[in-house]
Amino acid sequence: MAEAVLSALMEVIFEKMSSQILEHRMLGGTEKEMSQLQSILLTIQDVLEEAEDQQLRNKMVKNWLMKLKDAAYDADDLLDEYMMEALEYEVGADDNTKLKDCMINMVCNFFSQSNPFILHYKMKCRLKQIGERLNSIANERSKFHLKNSNVNQTYQSSGRLQSDSYLLESDVFGRDKDREEIIKLLTDNSHGDVSVIPIVGIGGLGKTTLAKLAYNDKRADKHFQQRIWVCVSEDFDVKRIMKAILESATGNTCHLQEMEVIQQRIRELVMGKRFLLVLDDVWSDDHEKWERLKNSVRHGSEGSKILVTTRSEKVALIMGTIAPYYLKGLPEDDCWSLFEQRAFKLGVPKEASIVAIGNDIVKKCRGVPLAAKTLGSLMCFKREKSEWVDVKDSEIWNLLGGENGILQVLRLSYDDLPSHLKQCFAYCSIFPKDYCIEKENLVQLWMAEGFLPSSGRKAPEEVGNEYFNELLWRSFFENVTKDSDGNIVKCGMHHLFHDLARSVSGSDCSAVEVGRQVRIPAATRHISMVCKEREFVIPKSLLNAGKVRSFLLLVGWQKIPKVSHNFISSFKSLRALDISSTRAKKLSKSIGALKHLRYLNLSDARIKKLPSSICGLLYLQTLILKHCDLLEMLPKDLRKLIFLRHLNIYACRSLVKLPNGIGKLSSLQTLPIFIVGRGTASSITELQGLDLHGELMIKNLENVMNKRCARAANLKEKRNLRSLKLLWEHVDEANVREHVELVIEGLQPSSDLKKLHIENYMGANFPCWLMNSSLSNLTELSLIRCQRCVQLPPLEKLSVLEVLSIDGMDATRYISGDSCTNDGVVDYASLKHLTLKNMPSLLGWSEMEERYLFSNLRKLTIVDCPNMTDFPNLPSLESLELNDCNIQLLRMAMSRISARSRDWRSQVPSKSFTLKL
Repeated sequence: MAEAVLSALMEVIFEKMSSQILEHRMLGGTEKEMSQLQSILLTIQDVLEEAEDQQLRNKMVKNWLMKLKDAAYDADDLLDEYMMEALEYEVGADDNTKLKDCMINMVCNFFSQSNPFILHYKMKCRLKQIGERLNSIANERSKFHLKNSNVNQTYQSSGRLQSDSYLLESDVFGRDKDREEIIKLLTDNSHGDVSVIPIVGIGGLGKTTLAKLAYNDKRADKHFQQRIWVCVSEDFDVKRIMKAILESATGNTCHLQEMEVIQQRIRELVMGKRFLLVLDDVWSDDHEKWERLKNSVRHGSEGSKILVTTRSEKVALIMGTIAPYYLKGLPEDDCWSLFEQRAFKLGVPKEASIVAIGNDIVKKCRGVPLAAKTLGSLMCFKREKSEWVDVKDSEIWNLLGGENGILQVLRLSYDDLPSHLKQCFAYCSIFPKDYCIEKENLVQLWMAEGFLPSSGRKAPEEVGNEYFNELLWRSFFENVTKDSDGNIVKCGMHHLFHDLARSVSGSDCSAVEVGRQVRIPAATRHISMVCKEREFVIPKSLLNAGKVRSFLLLVGWQKIPKVSHNFISSFKSLRALDISSTRAKKLSKSIGALKHLRYLNLSDARIKKLPSSICGLLYLQTLILKHCDLLEMLPKDLRKLIFLRHLNIYACRSLVKLPNGIGKLSSLQTLPIFIVGRGTASSITELQGLDLHGELMIKNLENVMNKRCARAANLKEKRNLRSLKLLWEHVDEANVREHVELVIEGLQPSSDLKKLHIENYMGANFPCWLMNSSLSNLTELSLIRCQRCVQLPPLEKLSVLEVLSIDGMDATRYISGDSCTNDGVVDYASLKHLTLKNMPSLLGWSEMEERYLFSNLRKLTIVDCPNMTDFPNLPSLESLELNDCNIQLLRMAMSRISARSRDWRSQVPSKSFTLKL
């Protein structure tokens, strides 16, 4: 990871050096040292790429990179501190104006360590020291004869063996079903012109083997007039590939050099023929190169196919004309067969227990055939039980070496990454195996560590999402979980990729289980700890790792009564601290000493208030306080956290007010709850300039007294909000009822909103923006205890609405409004889930019969609607719940659905009924 970290770290350092804060406020007297430091770093940066290549073969180069990395980290810390001093002057200027006017304070400040002249002098000395240290390290590069990266270099192959179409089927297990699926796709002529079928999967999973099975199948041989096999590999050279096509098809070496002649020859080769072209091991996602290659074979007859194997989903989506075929791992039984074939090649060992140990070894493969074959070959000459036990208890990454083993195969995927993705991937080794990684947290951790550029037009979160998607497309992540909107929220890592991440991160990252004897190297920068004990004691070895930048306490923590001063003071360089789920009752005020901190996760803590010193963490970008049930207040000077981007106070049920000045946090994107205060306290106008993302719940809207203030919240322009909840609490006051309809008119959200929840609204009419078609992208709508509203919004105008929940609307008599289509029928075609609860006046769906249709409704819940007697035709219904309803409604429901379910016919009508169809 050293080179990957260094390249990105140097970009961060260069960015800090060019910061306006340093340039205009604090740079005085240190320009020379800054310039020298920058020059040294640029010199080093030129040889990093070459050094990375050599470190795999030369231990001295690897040690040099580690030494260089440590010095670069220290330089980054130094610049961080320098910028912090500048920020403290800038942020504290307004608050300290009166103090600065006092002569006594001016005298004190002069002799203080915070005097800018003393700071400049100290910084000048420290910059000189770090510059000399880096220069000494840089001079050592001459020993290794490293070349500058800006020197033109020709492409060098990874050295991996080229694939061919030959296959011994007796060596293949567990791929019969996959072969049938691919043959079905290859012999399907319904796709017209030349179709492209991508097979996607991680390295070593058997993509090439599956392609060979299909290529050599008798049905493929009979179906295609011409079959061609080309191994593409990393270098997608169009001319080379076209020549390889000619050579594979004719069996003769192609000496042609001109592209025009080569293309003409390929055209003649495929003209009028149904051909199968296999492009094995494709890495490039270059659209233009692919289009040039594809155009050269367009003249084949209908039904021609191109079968592509790739590790990258992105490549598959670019090249494929049909959905990619995602190859999965082998079942454990088939992995055993592969392993057994090689491990017991010389005969089954006499000791029967060895077979049982072998089964445990095979579990390490996690369905990857190449791992099973490699381990099988490793065990072939091991005859003693103790040798098998040693392998079973060893880390798989230490076992699977070899030029063409799984280590080298997966390493190719890593080597193909740009440096900014290398460090992001390697960082993921901080999580234990089988850990469910939350995407949002991961991106915020990357941001805290400086892995995401903070300058430019894109927000760092947007860049982080792009990085995540790129790693996902390249199969570094798997088993993604999506929310109701289709957004990825969680993912996992295959065990072998986790081992790869641990291998490339080296001593930089450690995932430690408390209670086990583990040595934590002093050079470790990122640590996670998992504990299954009830009490947490800091391991002594952890105190040696004083330069840690990430410290995460993950699953299994039971109780930490206090996050103490000793704990905090051990990690002065921390960028990210996650002590969520510890249920800590107190946080030491020394938290303010972690000046570098960007990410702080205190979720589920039992604290009632945060120490005011937290407002001194001026670099803080992410503060997560989810489910801090006892938290009553936030520090009053929170507005000083000028870089804060995420303030997650979701489910902080005891929080009754927010500090003034939230609106000054101009970078804030996450604020799930805003509590409107009385008078000028926490006015809703604080929301005006904030570009909030995700969800927002606005509470205590009874404190907004006029439309002008409501409109000043500027909700209409918040296009990144996806969910909005509008809540009134104390609604009995006459002045609240008098203004409430004007207030809600001023709270019009953006047309991009997807989810809307309105609760305790006491107006008699819903706002115009809900009654017309302004919210054209709304998919979920909840109307709770809007007791005075008679008419519901015209649901037929919400054309993509999928989920509708109505609860406690006492005055509403009908669901549907007056509008209808030309044929007199309103079809709520997009609606899938409908819930109606506690509606005593509800009589039916519409005043006019047979004007409503729910053609795609899957789930219907009706509770405590005693006067409703009409039941619609629901052809797609899968789940029905009726509780405390009219007996006539139950009978009508039975009659409408009886033909679809035999179980329904045997039910006896009652006031409650639940049915899964």
